[in-house]
Amino acid sequence: MSQKKVEAYKEYKKNKKEIIKKEKRIRRIELIAAIVVCAALVIWIGVSAVLSVNRAKEQTQTIEPTTYINATDYREFISDLELSY
Repeated sequence: MSQKKVEAYKEYKKNKKEIIKKEKRIRRIELIAAIVVCAALVIWIGVSAVLSVNRAKEQTQTIEPTTYINATDYREFISDLELSY
């Protein structure tokens, strides 16, 4: 090994605890970031599904107004009229 590599190895051994702590911290941050992204994705998919189901229900449950006519009142009104042709 060259002298440069030997010195780098000695430096690594000397700072091994700090280096390992830093690597663990970075792994934890990456894991938390991945969990947050996955949770956001799942929530987004869930909200989109609920909204699309609600929209579908609203479209199928439209109630059209209906008007009921009492025909007997109409017939009485017509018969009471005095029409002369």
